Amino acid sequence: MTTRRQLMVWCGGAFVGALLVPVFADAESGSEELAVVAAKQSPLEGLSLNQLKRLYLGDAIQGPGGEKLLPLNRDPKSAERIGFDRSVLGMSPEAVARYWIDRKIRGQSGAPRAVDPGPVVERVVARLPGALAYVRAKEVGAEVKVLRIDGKKPGDPGYPVLMSVPGRAEVKRRSPFLL
Repeated sequence: MTTRRQLMVWCGGAFVGALLVPVFADAESGSEELAVVAAKQSPLEGLSLNQLKRLYLGDAIQGPGGEKLLPLNRDPKSAERIGFDRSVLGMSPEAVARYWIDRKIRGQSGAPRAVDPGPVVERVVARLPGALAYVRAKEVGAEVKVLRIDGKKPGDPGYPVLMSVPGRAEVKRRSPFLL
């Protein structure tokens, strides 16, 4: 039989444990890979991470056949876009917005066009010469091919293009006793 004292000790321990879990939880959120895709008939097989970053920051980059590469983005609030901006550009959504505003003020090229959802992105990439985009690796369709980034494809160790998994927010490390 459980005594009142044992019950209170157990409840108190559970309460303190629940408060301390966020303090000791791992701040690393889970991640899912994004595949950078081009049309099946494109001669492009891969890019360096630096080339991909420069392309999505507005620099003109040519493919192996001399065609200008055309980057396509996702909706600014999508998990794919936020993850891509963080893993490839190294910027938060707010920093990316400021970057493009600054370029517009200076009269430089604008941001890549946003296309959503994923299946539409793939259809546009398949039909538009030189177009590139990123989609969830597990959702790549037959109309496009996956490009290598720094010699790696999704699934290879060290593949750099990632997306944070929705619903697994980063945990802030602070005392649960501070309000």
